[in-house]
Amino acid sequence: MTNHVSLASPLVHPCGASLPNRLAKAAMTEGLATADGVPTEELARLYHIWSEGGAGLLISGNIQVDRDHLERPGNVVIDTEPNSDVAAKLADWAKSARHGGNHFWAQISQGGRQTQARVNRHPKAPSAVRLGLQGGQFGTPVAMSIEEIADIRQRFATAARAVQAAGFTGVQIHAAHGYLLSSFLSPRANQRDDEYGGSLENRARFLLDTVTAVRQNVGPEFPVGVKLNSADFQRGGFAFKDSLQVAA
Repeated sequence: MTNHVSLASPLVHPCGASLPNRLAKAAMTEGLATADGVPTEELARLYHIWSEGGAGLLISGNIQVDRDHLERPGNVVIDTEPNSDVAAKLADWAKSARHGGNHFWAQISQGGRQTQARVNRHPKAPSAVRLGLQGGQFGTPVAMSIEEIADIRQRFATAARAVQAAGFTGVQIHAAHGYLLSSFLSPRANQRDDEYGGSLENRARFLLDTVTAVRQNVGPEFPVGVKLNSADFQRGGFAFKDSLQVAA
């Protein structure tokens, strides 16, 4: 006899966190932060409304760990330890977003070579490989140094700790859709010949090291998720079998 699980039943994660049901609002870009990347009342109001919708989990839009690599203007940015004013705005946002008794996770990200040219004309990426898109929307990427990789890894960890302190109940590390961590996974975008390029083990190193750094900063009981594509659907790119290995 098949056991049916109701969408209304709780979902307990391996870390011990329990979602009140199995419905989630996925991340969507809002563009409602200030020019300095600080959450606004408008952003808090939006999530207050979504919180009343009944989903057990809300996931924020892109919270960037590097203000020079936004997904779009208006992203929230946490690239250093927030000061008291920013921390208060983050806490207000988290409180509003959890109004309905749901979880609220922060999606933390870095735009990489998909940073718009109006934000950064020479964004950092695994390799100096431009996006194959017309129109000049994105700049000419520059390959990251080992030191820059280490810096961004630590910024992910810093952002995770900041949202935890503000009252968010989990984080989702964005490693999909062509942004920085995703581009390291792709053999088309990542043509490095060091420990971050070549084999899948090397291409996944930045992501896995980032997960480790985040986990060390937030402790064992705080949910840490990863947004990962099943494939990037480009010939010679990140394949389905690769995603299974990375997930494992």
